[in-house]
Amino acid sequence: MLRFKLYEIYVKSAFLNGLLNEKVNVSQPPDFEDHEHQDYIFKLMKVLCGLKQALRSWYERLKIFLLEKGFSRGKVDNTLFSKRKGKDILFVQIYVDNIIFGSSDKSLCREFSKLMQG
Repeated sequence: MLRFKLYEIYVKSAFLNGLLNEKVNVSQPPDFEDHEHQDYIFKLMKVLCGLKQALRSWYERLKIFLLEKGFSRGKVDNTLFSKRKGKDILFVQIYVDNIIFGSSDKSLCREFSKLMQG
């Protein structure tokens, strides 16, 4: 019998950590208009929450980070990652701005939690 513990991390700033790979311009938001240059637009340097590219950018950045840390990505579910240590395995599931992870070895969960905080 496996005693598998599951944990969840809610990433409050998930969509503020994404980087843009394409050029995105937005109109001046209410209360931030430049009345002398009303025809000006803003070029975004980073993702904004609500931007359709936000989720893709966040996932891409997290995916690269996990792969660099030795995780394998699922072939059927691209949002499922795993990492083996001896006979134990750690699973990490990405769902929007939540990270659900678990293992039969509590130390793998603690290591992952520290990794995500650092």
